Amino acid sequence: MSATGASITNTNTYIEAFNAASCAAISTATSIGIATRQNGLTITDMGIGTTYYFRIFSNGSVNTGPIGNWAFSICLATTLTAPGNDACGTPTVLTVGTVLTTARVAGATTSAGIPVGCSLGTPDDDVWFQFTATSSTHNIIVNPNPDAAANPSAAGTSLASSGAMLQLFSGACGSLTSIACGDRGAIYATGLTVGTVYRVRVYSFGAFGTNPNATPTGVGQNFNILVTTAAPVIPSVSSSRMNEIFRQTLLSPAGMLNDPWEVTYGPDGYLWITEAKGYRIVRMDPNTGARTTVLDIGRNSDFFTTPADKAYNLQFELAYSNPQGGLAGLAIHPLFLDATTPKNYVYASYIQDYGGGVQPTGIFYTNSIVRFTYNTSTGKLESPVTICDTIPGSSDHNSQRMIIAPVGGTDYLFYGAGDMGAGQFGNRDRIEKAQMKNSYEGKILRFNLETDGEAGLNGFIPNTNPYNATLGVQSAVWAMGIRNNQGFVYDPGRKILYGSSHGPYSDDEINIIDSNKNYGHPLVIGYSTDHNVDGSSAGAAPGMNPPGPALYLPTIGNELTNANTIGSTYRDPLFSAYPSSPAFPSITNLYNTTTGANAQWPSEAWSGLDLYTKSIIPGWKQSLVASSLKWGRLVKIRLQPSGTAVLTENGVDTISYFGSTNRFRDVAVAPNGKDLYVVMDRSTTSSGPSAGNPIVPACGGCVQKYTFLGYADNGSGSSTIPNTIKIASGLNNQCENANTIVINSANNNLNIWVPITDTNSNVIAEIYSTVNLDTIRTSMYHNVGTVREDGGHRLYADRNITITPQTQPVSPVKIRLYLTTAEFTALNSALNSQGVGSGIGGSINNVGIFKNSNNTCVSSLSGGTATAVTTNVKVTHGTLGYVLQANSLSSFSTFYFANSLLTTLPVQLLAFTGNLVDNATLLNWSTSSEINTANFIVERSEDGNNFSSIGTVAAAGNSNSPLSYSYTDNDVLTLSSSVIYYRLKIVDKDGNFVYSKIVTISLADVTAKVIVFPNPTTDKTNITVGAVTDGQVHWRIIDNAGHTVMESTVQVKKGRNNIPVNLAKLSAGIYHLTVLGAGVDKQVKIQKY
Repeated sequence: MSATGASITNTNTYIEAFNAASCAAISTATSIGIATRQNGLTITDMGIGTTYYFRIFSNGSVNTGPIGNWAFSICLATTLTAPGNDACGTPTVLTVGTVLTTARVAGATTSAGIPVGCSLGTPDDDVWFQFTATSSTHNIIVNPNPDAAANPSAAGTSLASSGAMLQLFSGACGSLTSIACGDRGAIYATGLTVGTVYRVRVYSFGAFGTNPNATPTGVGQNFNILVTTAAPVIPSVSSSRMNEIFRQTLLSPAGMLNDPWEVTYGPDGYLWITEAKGYRIVRMDPNTGARTTVLDIGRNSDFFTTPADKAYNLQFELAYSNPQGGLAGLAIHPLFLDATTPKNYVYASYIQDYGGGVQPTGIFYTNSIVRFTYNTSTGKLESPVTICDTIPGSSDHNSQRMIIAPVGGTDYLFYGAGDMGAGQFGNRDRIEKAQMKNSYEGKILRFNLETDGEAGLNGFIPNTNPYNATLGVQSAVWAMGIRNNQGFVYDPGRKILYGSSHGPYSDDEINIIDSNKNYGHPLVIGYSTDHNVDGSSAGAAPGMNPPGPALYLPTIGNELTNANTIGSTYRDPLFSAYPSSPAFPSITNLYNTTTGANAQWPSEAWSGLDLYTKSIIPGWKQSLVASSLKWGRLVKIRLQPSGTAVLTENGVDTISYFGSTNRFRDVAVAPNGKDLYVVMDRSTTSSGPSAGNPIVPACGGCVQKYTFLGYADNGSGSSTIPNTIKIASGLNNQCENANTIVINSANNNLNIWVPITDTNSNVIAEIYSTVNLDTIRTSMYHNVGTVREDGGHRLYADRNITITPQTQPVSPVKIRLYLTTAEFTALNSALNSQGVGSGIGGSINNVGIFKNSNNTCVSSLSGGTATAVTTNVKVTHGTLGYVLQANSLSSFSTFYFANSLLTTLPVQLLAFTGNLVDNATLLNWSTSSEINTANFIVERSEDGNNFSSIGTVAAAGNSNSPLSYSYTDNDVLTLSSSVIYYRLKIVDKDGNFVYSKIVTISLADVTAKVIVFPNPTTDKTNITVGAVTDGQVHWRIIDNAGHTVMESTVQVKKGRNNIPVNLAKLSAGIYHLTVLGAGVDKQVKIQKY
């Protein structure tokens, strides 16, 4: 107190303070301090933003003397002390799971010498905390109020305006290591060590750290802080019927992002993500999840400072008027951060204005497309420029997806504008304009990336757009008849732009987007020829609320008739899900009986769309990948090489992945071909159709990364890779480099089968290792022409595979090597330069793996040697080829395929021939040299495939001189086949063997002949009749006296027929056989002993 009157003394006047929130509460409040007038009152540890009451009172008489004797002035002076945790060395200890509610940055100073790491801005204050990790993953959240999930950054106003920056460190003060950062008051930290102490730095920049009076009472710099246990990385998740294993990593947990809508893998190596309801764009590290906000255009955002720029903010309160979408679409200029001619433009589409409306006549909004420029110094988007601000918006079917794609070598911005949900739910009575050329509703729009110089926004509309001339004005319309296109992807190799659009009850579509095409909505849904929706409507059904059909969306008559009426501009979808089929014969019955719940509808609501152009994952190359809202999964649709038709796999046209209760809003494929990124809706529904069957998200608003690892073991020591995965065919007479893989514990791919693929995502090999091999490089040579042979004339297959790991295994690994059917067939039928075959006998069981010391891809063994590798598994790979598996491989080099029983050929065969001589087959063969040869086993077959042994000829053993051998098959004419096959099984003394070529003997020249064998005979013999036609023959045996002693009539077929005859009852002597019939008339003399 100062300037006091004469009656006020140090003994009769006092100052007292109370912690009361109101005058009425003073009577029950606690006095927190009292002092005399002279001393003045000092109070410490006051709560910033808390209301206090002071009273001045006197115990003397105020009724004496002039009133001025009791006058006084009062001064309130504030001294703000630094927080106790202002320095790294004096952190406040946080307990995981417990909110600290007394934190502030007001009065704090800036710590010096702190590693910048991933932090943004120049801190003007910071305070410090520490916690002991109880999990490998933790969330650190500033101001975890009851609405933290919806708004985790709702700290004090001035702190929030600077971003409520956080930084996480390991190590001690003076030797800190920055390991994670976050803005808007949140960090998701992974890879932490349980039991380790970590430090958290909370700071602001531009938040008045040295001026506590900058905001009223300084409350803007208060905050709460909480450390929670977060969901950890899931080492592996099974994915689909194709058996792939993926590692699931949570990059951003539930509640951190406010309805992420778009995820784009940017050319800068970061994920660019839009927050539909947060009206923000964040830039996220694809490995750690660390993120920064690069744009915030929410209703009351101070991200922009000038009134002109603030005009780009959201212009209405989302809490009262909530459209579908929000800040949704995003596209990045192809020359973003280009080293030579950078165009650091980022395009965003968002609902900016609310136009009113009531249900069911329609809820109206306005969409804008705005171009921002990325400032590489600040890491923020700035300098907004309007591309278009007249795109209609709605509470339903805004679409809003964007993509940049070339047409004729020039890049353009494409935008999907939905049909506004016309004809259903809150927009039931809204006019359906998808077939109206003069409306942007239900269209694909095209814009210039930069103005072409025309006045106003017309400069962003290409002069070559297809409807400009028809309409007489500049129109952004590129294509029409679109219901709700929420996905785009461009295939640069085939120059095709694909779009994914939601169907009403079924028939989610994949379309090829072209100029001046009409995709049929609302007159044709899905394929025009399947009549799936004849008699129904593209909008509300009769049993819904409000009921359909809508006034401006009448019942569809005949889809094919409608398509023909549209004419030549009509285009069917590339693919339509659940068209009319035996499983889903017609949507009409469902339309007439539905009450609004969509659980029974065969629809998936494909939102985001990407194209897998890499080849790491077997069987994925040239596949569209769509994110499904309704059933929470990714859907892979493999395309034929042309890109204009779907390739079925085992009769299946789609493969689903990662089924969950989350709404998968968008998907992005990383350039490495291994990682897929998915963003998930935070909400349970999107609009009317989903409301009847809400999906409660298990990870609402999350960003997930799925990393391909390989295939699980089948429990029997082999891979679960599907046998429909194609085997790499290789390049003709060339070495082809395969995809590089990494196998180690850091990649989480030990103890699983990791595939090696070619550039077409076809499989070459698989490796199962329990130890780190690190980076593995592979190449494959495919021989075309004469099948190769080594220096010992041993044939080996047309494929060799060179595998070179960075680290050779310290313990045995398993390997699977693949061989195509064509390569196996060539090896089986080939003859070497000596006329000797491979000896595999048509069976994969006779093929083995051989390995030599080559570490580079070569065209042949070139005189080198290869040692046999114990091959444990030899099986077919579906109808595509074969796989050979070794379970105890100690090192890698170049692998070959050959007869598994051979080390060297036992003989060099000069010739092998056969002839029919005196009703027997005479086989002759000769050798030029022999090494350790045991014998020749003569094998015979009547069909050329199934051989059996008929005799053995001993070999010389070892010889350097030519030798000749022969064998007579006297039983040949007893066989029923007209062609007989012979081969030699050449066996060495160690039991190894090889087969010769096959010799064929034709018995056609014995037709109309009769042969008796054996003759002479003791009792039993065979009469071989070569019948000219089918029919009966009569045979009889006559003795020398002319008496018939035996006879019979038998049915024969054209060709050779064997008739067994027992002569045991006949006396020894000479007899005469006559055979008549079926074109045969012969006599043969028989001698019986």
